[in-house]
Amino acid sequence: MSVSLMQAYTVMNSATVKKTLLNLYKLVVTIRKGLGSEAYQYNYNYIPPLAMTEGPPLLDSGLHLPLEELPNPKWIFLVLHKLAVITVNKAIGKLVTEGSELVSFSVTEGPEADIDLLNEKAQALEELEQQIQSADSEQDLEQVALQLAALTREISDELDPVDSSSVSFDISSAPESELEAQIREIDEQVASSEEVSFSVPSGTEESEGISDSLLAAFREAITSSGKLIELDEQQATSGEVSFSVDSFAAAPSLEDYNKLFTRISLPKISARFQEDQVFAYMQVAGPNAVMLEQVAEGDPFVVRLTQELPEGGYAKIIGTGDSLAAAVKEGRVYKADYSLLEGMENGTFPDQQKYTYAPLGLFAVPPQGCSSRNLLPVAIQCQPGADCTGPVFTPLKGESWMVAKTILQMANVNYLELVSHLGQTHLVIEPFVLATKRILPRTHRLRLLLDPHFEGTVLINYGAHKTLIAPGWDVDKLLASTIENDGLIAVKGAQSHLHNFNEVSFPKLLASRGVTNSAQLPEYPYRDDGLLIWNALHEWVSDYLRLCYTSDAQIVADADLQSWAKELVSDAGGRLKNFGEDSSGAIKTLDYLIDTVCSVIFIASAQHAAMNFPQNELMTYAPAFPLAVYSPAPTNPDESMDWMEWLPSLEKAENQVKVCYLLGAVYYTQLGGYGKKQFTDSKVKAALGKFQNRLKDIEKEITKKNSSRIMPYKFLLPSQIPQSINI
Repeated sequence: MSVSLMQAYTVMNSATVKKTLLNLYKLVVTIRKGLGSEAYQYNYNYIPPLAMTEGPPLLDSGLHLPLEELPNPKWIFLVLHKLAVITVNKAIGKLVTEGSELVSFSVTEGPEADIDLLNEKAQALEELEQQIQSADSEQDLEQVALQLAALTREISDELDPVDSSSVSFDISSAPESELEAQIREIDEQVASSEEVSFSVPSGTEESEGISDSLLAAFREAITSSGKLIELDEQQATSGEVSFSVDSFAAAPSLEDYNKLFTRISLPKISARFQEDQVFAYMQVAGPNAVMLEQVAEGDPFVVRLTQELPEGGYAKIIGTGDSLAAAVKEGRVYKADYSLLEGMENGTFPDQQKYTYAPLGLFAVPPQGCSSRNLLPVAIQCQPGADCTGPVFTPLKGESWMVAKTILQMANVNYLELVSHLGQTHLVIEPFVLATKRILPRTHRLRLLLDPHFEGTVLINYGAHKTLIAPGWDVDKLLASTIENDGLIAVKGAQSHLHNFNEVSFPKLLASRGVTNSAQLPEYPYRDDGLLIWNALHEWVSDYLRLCYTSDAQIVADADLQSWAKELVSDAGGRLKNFGEDSSGAIKTLDYLIDTVCSVIFIASAQHAAMNFPQNELMTYAPAFPLAVYSPAPTNPDESMDWMEWLPSLEKAENQVKVCYLLGAVYYTQLGGYGKKQFTDSKVKAALGKFQNRLKDIEKEITKKNSSRIMPYKFLLPSQIPQSINI
């Protein structure tokens, strides 16, 4: 990569963070004014043909959202905090790698930064998260904002390549930065908006949660964080910093990828991801643990593998005297089929040819009586084709096997991001938000239950289609295909659930893949922990709704409930299919309502947590989870090759760290944590208390299980599951 191209790419990343800071500020001032409309309208053009939310413009923020969808200030501070950590991680990382093969900096003047002091300040910055989480008042948030501003300012002072004593952060004397100028423009636009007529709900006043002093503290935190970004930009373009072209031409090592982590923790999987057992474990406890399906006798891939494996080859792979035929017959063989990705176009944005594949992976469990019955990988086809004739890679093949595993993991995380995560959680829940807000009165008992599980979803989905999955943004840069193909696959993923809603409850999906039998597949943390959450949630929803309705006749007679169901299946509404208990979408029984509401809440809470939060804990590490590969799939399993040639560059890996950390490290709200005023009925409060106690027991049970697992599976710990899709 040329120096100029590398510089442009760095500035592009910094600009993305800066724009996010500005968007956060726009949200704060919009909340402060409290001006807007509560109207919810459908938009089928954002991600056609899916039902998305449209609202009138909010001030000059550029947001077209109902006023109710503006976020809680605490959420904004959590996101701002993570952006600051991202910037500090990069800045300290540059100093740590100074003079290394990764990149060499040559600063001509100024004092050297004190790494120990920087790490001390960075540690204090990270610890602010707990203060944000525990903030109960505007004053608490104001203090956190001022601490955040002070820490980022001190870190900027230490990092600045010129003598920091000559730099003043006094707004009256320091020259106005680009970010400060943009913030001033926003303030001026907001001030002028007082002359504009808005459709304001009766009784709406300025938010009590954003006072003048809190807004000022937030503004200071934004501008201080912005100074860190500006330093990053200066280092990318300044003549005081020189980059070694040869260092970027050299092939990076795993240690180079590890150096991308300073204040952001290096994922523990970095030490074990090349192990076959860990690779297979990711199918049952990784970022996308929803792919395994039981293989039936006569499966074409199994038939071919039986013919091609050398005598005793399967036994050697599994490490026991087992046979593939016996394993299939006993239901111990599973496949991960990524054929939905077949035909996707290879991407090139922003600067390099990428490759995408739709591989097929085969996995098996050793038989009863073995000392270990953990899932193991057996074979991979990188490009199977309809007749499964592509080359087969197995653990017996050495170097090519690691390449095949890398390609399968690439497909796995692309499938995760587009289908399992975006399509089957974010985009599935939005029609339910719209129907609930539009049809059910605020005091309706079903709405009281659902509203907390919808908080933040419309806003985060709006941001996703406006930026994340928009041309030229992060998904376009990092994922393997084109942004157009990515959007189409996300829609297919969403429709697979929206058009078949009666079959997407958690237990039904497990059964449809043939993975419910723990004797055949003993170790499946996603399944086992998920069922604990599902059962507890189902009991809570049942207890709640049975207090609201005492008979099926009351369900049928609830006009609001029936209108809600009708809106969900309408072509002018949510566009769901196979929803309800007849072709009209009507809900006729209490049991059906309980199952449906449980599915909605489970998708919005536990399922999203299982798909989202591995992004930080696992997927920030590009060698283990590359979002694209950069060489064609091999065609000869016996050929000598270096698997690292398929990995993203260090620059792209660094961007992957930023994006996956931000999306996977913001925890806002907790499952079961309804507001104190959400329910007033004493019987409902008692049922809720029972649910909350059950979640505490589940937390202990999963924690105990994690102590003996290959790696802990934390993503379905109740304490790690937010109430809603809000990131």
